[in-house]
Amino acid sequence: MVEDLLEKLKGIDVAILTNVVCKDQNDPNFEITEWDVKRLSDKGIANPDGLWLFSGIGIGSKGIQPWSVVLKILVRQNDEPPLDNHWHWKREFLWAQSGLANNLMCPVKAPRLFHSEETPDGAWIWMECVKELHPGSWTLDNYAFAAHQLGLWNGVYLTGTSLPTENWLARQHYRSWLSWIKFEEDWQFSLNQKHVPKEVIKRCEQLWNERETFFKVLESLPQVFSHFDCQRRNLMIRTGANRANELVALDWAQCGIGAIGTELNWLVGGSAMLLEWVPSGLPDLDEVAFRSYIQGLQDTGWLGDVNIVRLGYVTMLATFIGCAFPGLTAAFCSSKEREFASQIFGCAEEELFWQMFPILGYSLDCADEARSLMKKLGHL
Repeated sequence: MVEDLLEKLKGIDVAILTNVVCKDQNDPNFEITEWDVKRLSDKGIANPDGLWLFSGIGIGSKGIQPWSVVLKILVRQNDEPPLDNHWHWKREFLWAQSGLANNLMCPVKAPRLFHSEETPDGAWIWMECVKELHPGSWTLDNYAFAAHQLGLWNGVYLTGTSLPTENWLARQHYRSWLSWIKFEEDWQFSLNQKHVPKEVIKRCEQLWNERETFFKVLESLPQVFSHFDCQRRNLMIRTGANRANELVALDWAQCGIGAIGTELNWLVGGSAMLLEWVPSGLPDLDEVAFRSYIQGLQDTGWLGDVNIVRLGYVTMLATFIGCAFPGLTAAFCSSKEREFASQIFGCAEEELFWQMFPILGYSLDCADEARSLMKKLGHL
């Protein structure tokens, strides 16, 4: 399938490509002299064949110039869920057409979008190829920078900026995210049965049974517009127009409305789940990222209760990862998924299970902290 798609892209109309490259170069007379296309990444879980890099040489007003642009191909779902569902395939296409990327009201940036069109099979989105300053693993300082920028962004919606109202923005992500979990069945997966202590399973069962309480808490907290998939693989730090570093968020397929603090679920928990941060080091990442996020909120003029932000974060992480953990290991650590897991995570089966395992204890500790904060703040 990948080979067939590559051959199709090699035969693309050069006029279409030229139109996109002219926008990227800010030069309406730019001419492509040579070009090639290759798969940009094979690390996507939901859409591993969706990203393609077009690059080459051209001639424009500045002479001979190299260029590169990205094509993202979205695949249409057979049975489409509601537009505000976490899983809806079309959200990033609607995002590309909406103009919201140009009006984020914050220092967080999105790639420049050049052209988008719906196709019988899904949609194509042409966008900027972002040049990253820090490829590879991030340091705590990198995560701190990202968390601060996300706090600056979320803070504007707590200090007077109205939330966007588009009906396709994702809402209540946790409800549709957990719709694929078969909780009791997932615990029967061999590695879960073999390695997870009974007392830990009991804590998970308690969390699962209380999930509706956790949902209602998230729905009662102050709401912000955000990315909601800002794990390391979707974030880049680059040099901005004023030579200062700026954060660029890729993949806006989950963007929407949610509780304050919950963006950290993906920055911290999501990065660890994808093994971009060592899961055993989650407490260190939590401490740095949360402190920086709060500083970002306060730098916008927000003077609210830090405990409310903490409640949003730990409630979301407990719900999103703690409730899903047995399903995640059952889905990715089985022998039949060895090739796919190795591609996505760099390891598979029992090795992958043990890499992920510390996330379970951390998420259950977040659930305990959430319960304590619920009592303290009057949510129970």
